[in-house]
Amino acid sequence: MNNINEINPAEGKGTLSFLLKDKEDNVLRDSYILISPENSKSKNLTLGHTILYPHCRANGHSHDDREEIYYVIKGRGKMLIGNDEFEACSGDAFYIDFGLFHSTVNTSNIPMEIIWGTAPKRQGQDR
Repeated sequence: MNNINEINPAEGKGTLSFLLKDKEDNVLRDSYILISPENSKSKNLTLGHTILYPHCRANGHSHDDREEIYYVIKGRGKMLIGNDEFEACSGDAFYIDFGLFHSTVNTSNIPMEIIWGTAPKRQGQDR
């Protein structure tokens, strides 16, 4: 028996490993903003879907004005939140407090898909 995460993918032109071999970093992902105040009737909430490609990572970032949640719908990897690192796989959910640096790393051979949502601080809210 073989498992896709335990074997190396085929190599050659047109493969992800070929495209990444000369890239200085391994940041490769696609994000889609599904609902936001700019594209819907939402007043405050933003909902997105990110696809993180095999053995790639997302740009890390933080936002002082929003809290965020992540829900992994496919794949596996690591979630970095502040100074903590967590294993992440399908079915896992993460809360990211205001101002915490966070990033995601796909450690597998298949795309990792994440649904995420953000909400701004309410007026007068300290955190």
